[in-house]
Amino acid sequence: MASPGKKKNTAAWPVVIVWVVAAFLCLQGYFFFSRKPAPPPAPARPVVVKPPLKPPRPPALGVTGRIAVILDDWGYNRAHCKFLSNFDAPVTPAILPDLPFSREVLQCAMDAGQDAMLHLPVEPSVMHEKYPRGYMLTTEMSQREVQRLLKKVLDEFQGIVGVNNHEGSKGTEDPLLMTTVMTGLKSRGLFFVDSFTSAKSVCPQVASRVGIPFAHRNIFLDNRNERAAIEHQFALAARIAREKGFVVVIGHDRVLTMQILTEQIRKLKAQGYTFMRVRDLIKAQHP
Repeated sequence: MASPGKKKNTAAWPVVIVWVVAAFLCLQGYFFFSRKPAPPPAPARPVVVKPPLKPPRPPALGVTGRIAVILDDWGYNRAHCKFLSNFDAPVTPAILPDLPFSREVLQCAMDAGQDAMLHLPVEPSVMHEKYPRGYMLTTEMSQREVQRLLKKVLDEFQGIVGVNNHEGSKGTEDPLLMTTVMTGLKSRGLFFVDSFTSAKSVCPQVASRVGIPFAHRNIFLDNRNERAAIEHQFALAARIAREKGFVVVIGHDRVLTMQILTEQIRKLKAQGYTFMRVRDLIKAQHP
C-alpha cells in the first residue's frame, strides 16, 4: 500500500506540466510580438533610356551653304559700279526703271560679268513715296494695262536675267496681278524673286501654277543702315545657309552695305560658303 506522501507528489505533476507549457507559450508570444517587421523591399529603379546624342554641329570650315546676293535700288547714280567689278563673288544688282542711270548701270553690270535684274515697282499697302502715274503696277489696273506697262519696261531692259519686286506688299497678295506679271516674265525666259514684303504673298503659288523659275528672299541685310546691324544680318544669313543649304539675301545700293559685303564675302568664302548667281541657285533648287 502506497504511503500518503507519494500520492501527494504524483498529483502535483499535471499542474507543473501546465505551468511549463503556459510559460513556453508566453515566451513564444513575447518573441513573436516583439520582433520588428522586416522592411518592404526597395522599389526597383526605373530604367532611364537616354536619348541619342545629337550630332555635333559641323565646323564652319568645309560647310556647303550657298548664298545668293541681290542689291536693290540701282539707277539713282553710277558711283557704285566699281564695286560690281571688284566683288570677288557673284552679286546681282536689281535696277529700278526710268531713273537717270538705269541703263548705264545695266551696262556696267554686264561689263563686270555680273547678272542684272529689273527691280519692278509693285503697289504697296501704304504708299510712303509719290510715284508718277503708270510707274508702279497696281491692283486697280486692268490686265491689259499691266501687260502693256510690263512689256514697255522689259523692252527697255534687254539683258536682264530676272525680276524682283520693289515694294509690293499689296500687289504680291493679288493673284490676278501676279499671274499677269509672271506669265509675261515666263514668255521671255525670266525668273522671279519675291522680295517677300508681305507674309500674305501669293507669289509661290502663282509661280508654281504658271511654271516660272522662282525664289524668295530670306534675309534683308540693311533695313538698319548700321554696321553692327548689317553684320548681324549676315550672321543670320550664314546660319540659314548652313542649316537649310542655301539663302537668298537682299541689300541695297549703299556705300556701307557694299563695304561690309566685300568683307563678308572674303570671310564667308574662307569658312567654306559658296556665293552663287541667283539664277544658278534657283536652278540648283528647282532643276
